[in-house]
Amino acid sequence: KRSKPYLICHSIYFTTYNNIIKDLIKMATITRRKQVCLFGLSGDPPTGYGGHLSIVEALSKINKFDEVLILPVCHHNYSSKRNRLLPFDDRMKMCQLAFDNIPKVRVSLCEKRCRDKNIQKLIAKGDSAEENLKLGTADLLDMLIAENPYTDYSFTLGADTFMDLTEWKWRRSKEILELLGGRLITFFRSGNTTFDHERFVSRVKEVNTTLGEGNVEILPDLNLTAISSTQVRSTNNEQDLDDILHP
Repeated sequence: KRSKPYLICHSIYFTTYNNIIKDLIKMATITRRKQVCLFGLSGDPPTGYGGHLSIVEALSKINKFDEVLILPVCHHNYSSKRNRLLPFDDRMKMCQLAFDNIPKVRVSLCEKRCRDKNIQKLIAKGDSAEENLKLGTADLLDMLIAENPYTDYSFTLGADTFMDLTEWKWRRSKEILELLGGRLITFFRSGNTTFDHERFVSRVKEVNTTLGEGNVEILPDLNLTAISSTQVRSTNNEQDLDDILHP
């Protein structure tokens, strides 16, 4: 029969041991930061192979990403683009049809949530002019990082858009790179003869030595074609639509 002091010591030992194990598991979870890739698009509609689908599939195959979030734009800041978009819910559903069966990929309401949150802030201040509310990528990142402090976000964008961002044409451009820790994923259409590929590659190297922190990556050639959402909207030829869209 064990003595009472022995049983007390035994209990204390195992309680302490279990607490240490729990703390180690918690620390390991915190240390292993989740890696999430963001890809924004109008999705009006999303295009198939040679377009959006090829890009999303390539992102899903990058091992370091735990998740790829597809972000249909909720409210374009430019009325000329905003007024011709299909309703947000319709574009969400089209993106879900196109991408939801791809591993690690999820179509997200993040942009709408970000706008709704900021509208509520306006209302709280007594301002109801939500049409004047202009939000950008930095505002979205502010929200996501506040909600998920143990997640690292990467942002995917085409070569032309990358050039605009890193020539500081976007609102809060430099803050965006800082919020991302320089984690940009960019891609180009190899068949685009008007695009200055050498200047693009040079710009990636330049950004990587400064705010990019060496984290800007160029996706390998995705065999992207000239298909676009604009092309889809401008045709009613069923064969063309079968070739461009998926499913």
